[in-house]
Amino acid sequence: MKPYKSIVYAFFIGGMFALIAQAILSFWQTVLPGTPLEFFMGGATLISMGVIGCVLGGFAVYQYVEEWGDFGALLPFSGFAMAVGMKAVGPWTKSNEKFGKCVWNCVWFVVWFNIVFAAICIALGYVCGLAGFTEPAFTVEKTTGGMLFFWAFVVGGLLAAFFQIVYIVLQKITPKVNHLHILILAWMLGAILVPFGISGALANFAGQGFSVMITVGGYNMYNVGMDLFLGHIDTALLHLGSFALAVTGLALTALFTFFIYNWRYGRTPLREVHRDKALHSLEELGYEAELTDVQAAAK
Repeated sequence: MKPYKSIVYAFFIGGMFALIAQAILSFWQTVLPGTPLEFFMGGATLISMGVIGCVLGGFAVYQYVEEWGDFGALLPFSGFAMAVGMKAVGPWTKSNEKFGKCVWNCVWFVVWFNIVFAAICIALGYVCGLAGFTEPAFTVEKTTGGMLFFWAFVVGGLLAAFFQIVYIVLQKITPKVNHLHILILAWMLGAILVPFGISGALANFAGQGFSVMITVGGYNMYNVGMDLFLGHIDTALLHLGSFALAVTGLALTALFTFFIYNWRYGRTPLREVHRDKALHSLEELGYEAELTDVQAAAK
């Protein structure tokens, strides 16, 4: 795919996932107030997006979206959950690894990724507090009403397009750059940009256009570090608890991606699953001759 097309697709697909997340958040905002989970609206939205990624990934559908949208599909929480689930699917289908080893691959990735980078961002927030950067450079008011959906789509799309461009540029510099490197960069930028006011402004202005993306992880953990510095222990623990629930949800949705895939396709590799689906589509459309040629070429 030509680079400019991948950027355009990343924009529209990233924007659509942000729009879906904003609608899901609106639902939780009507359901959770007055309940013990009132503090967990953002986390509930992330887990809901994880379920979407889990189901579509388990049935080998989300991967089609990823092929077209790349970071438009990977940057939202749904894509991260699917990608983590594929950490188990990969060795299960390609190397015939044992079931327990595949599950461990998935769980271990969730644990080390979130602990390591959460700790770094918490430390960054605390250090910035020590340095006197206790307030962001600027703030913006929260967007409300129908315009929030519009800006969620636009900003979510722009973030996906931005990281797609970063990936394309870095790939030209060194082919060793992979998608995980860009996701780590996105997480860290969520924290690094807090003192400049950018992360907070995007969260307030665009809602889930920012908050459903992996960048929100760094942003939230930076704020935990700042809360610890300011002595707001209760607030820090509340945010850490919400983070722990979201990480647990990530682990569970990622595992269910693997479970659904295994139940539906067994040890059949993803490439073969997609090939069989394509052949079946051709057959349904009546292209028997072409179908025979494709099957022969596949062998």
